[in-house]
Amino acid sequence: MFKFLISGGSATVSHLSVMAFLVWIGVAPLVSTSTGVVIGAIVNYVLQYYYTFDSDVNHKKSIKNYIVTVCLSFMSNFILFWMFHHILGVEVIFSQLLTSATVAIQNYIIYKKFVFLKEGEIYEV
Repeated sequence: MFKFLISGGSATVSHLSVMAFLVWIGVAPLVSTSTGVVIGAIVNYVLQYYYTFDSDVNHKKSIKNYIVTVCLSFMSNFILFWMFHHILGVEVIFSQLLTSATVAIQNYIIYKKFVFLKEGEIYEV
């Protein structure tokens, strides 16, 4: 779990750094954050694959599964944030903290059992 948090934290720092730099040089915020998301996802994939899970499964297979996981994470983030903030009335920052923690746990489980396997391991459901 520690390696997972280090990798995810590094990906988040990459995302925010790219976004901040692009905004600083005058790129539109939406383009900046979108670019940051892509860079962060790439950094996250590489670190999770090699550092956290020491996977050796074929990249073609793991990248497909990773993209599915990223899409699921986006939807989970949206739904959970909406639920915490709009339904339960939790303040924005706390809603995002709760959402991020929940999505991180979800991602760890999915990465470990579905995305970053060792060659010959089967997907666990």
